[in-house]
Amino acid sequence: MHLGNTPEEIELRRQLLLMRFFVITGNLVMVPFFIVSVINLRWTAAIILAAMIAITVTLVVRAHLSHRTLLVSRLLSMSLWVFTTYLMISGGYAGTGIYFAFSLLVLMIMLAGLRVGAVLGLGYLAAMIIVQAIQPDFAYQYPISSQVRLQLATAFLVLLLLIAEWIHLQSYVAIKLTVEKHERNSLTDPLTALVNRAGLESSLERWTDPQQPAAVALIDIDHFKQINDQYGHATGDKALATVAKVLRNNLKKSDIVCRWGGEEFVVVFEQLTLAQATDVVDQLRELLADRTFSLDGHQLQLQFSAGVAEFTGMHGFSGALRQADSRVYIAKRAGRNRVVSSDE
Repeated sequence: MHLGNTPEEIELRRQLLLMRFFVITGNLVMVPFFIVSVINLRWTAAIILAAMIAITVTLVVRAHLSHRTLLVSRLLSMSLWVFTTYLMISGGYAGTGIYFAFSLLVLMIMLAGLRVGAVLGLGYLAAMIIVQAIQPDFAYQYPISSQVRLQLATAFLVLLLLIAEWIHLQSYVAIKLTVEKHERNSLTDPLTALVNRAGLESSLERWTDPQQPAAVALIDIDHFKQINDQYGHATGDKALATVAKVLRNNLKKSDIVCRWGGEEFVVVFEQLTLAQATDVVDQLRELLADRTFSLDGHQLQLQFSAGVAEFTGMHGFSGALRQADSRVYIAKRAGRNRVVSSDE
C-alpha cells in the first residue's frame, strides 16, 4: 500500500510513527531493565518486561505489514495501561516506576484516541487514587507528602492529553470534510449539479466486471445557440439546469447522468440493452418536448437530439461514445428532436 496524502493515509502514518517510536525508545529502556531484573532475580518484573517487549514488537510489526492500525493501536494502548498500572503499583525500582509511567501515558492516549484514551487515562488515575488511599501490602508505599502531587500531576497530564486528542480529532474531521468537499466539487458540474467528465470517469473506474453490459446516450439540446442569442446566457444556463433536472429526476439512481460540456449530456445505463436504453431516452425526449418551461419570464420549449450505443465494460465506453456522437449528427440531419441508435 502506498501511503499518500489523504487524511486517512496521513493518520495511518501518524499511528505507525508513534508505534515505531515506542518500540525503539521503549525497548531501549525495557531491555536493560529486563537484563537487570534477571541478574537480580526479580522474576516478576523480568516476566512482565519480557511480555511487554514481545507484545509490543509483535503488534507493531503486524501493523507495519498490514497497514491496519485500529485493532493494533487498541491492543497496544491496553497493554500500555497494564504496564503503567504495574509500574505505579509496584513502584518499579525504588519508586521510580511511576515517573516512567508518565511518558507511557502520553503514548497510550495518543494511540488509543479520544474515547478509548479517556477510559484508559481516567482508569489509570482512579487506580492510582485507590491504591495510594488503601496502601495494600503488595503496593509500593509512596510518601504521604508526594501522593497528592502525583495524583494532581497525573490528572493534569491526562486532561491535557485528552484536550490535545480532542483538538486532533476535530482537526482531522474538518480536514477530511474539506477534502471530501473539494473532491466532490472536482467531480461535479457546478451549474447542473451533475457529475462532470472526471466524475463520469471515476464512476466507470469503480466497475469491477470487465464484461459489464451497458449503453451510453449522448444528448444534445436542439437550437441551444438560438436560446443564448435570443434570451441571453443567463437564460441559457437555466435551460441547461432544467434539462439536467429532468434527466436526473426521471432516471434510476444507478444511471450515470453527466454534463459532458456545453449543451451536451451523457447518460450511462448499466445492464440495459441498446433497445431498452433507446426506449428510455426517447421517453425522456417526449417528456421534455411536451412541456413548456418558464425561464426568466420567457416561455420556452426544450428539445434534444440523441445518439445511443451499447458497450461492454468500462474500456468499451470511449468507442461507444464516439458511435453515439456520430448518431447525434444523424439525428440532427434528420430534423432534430429524435433518438438514433443505428448508423443507417
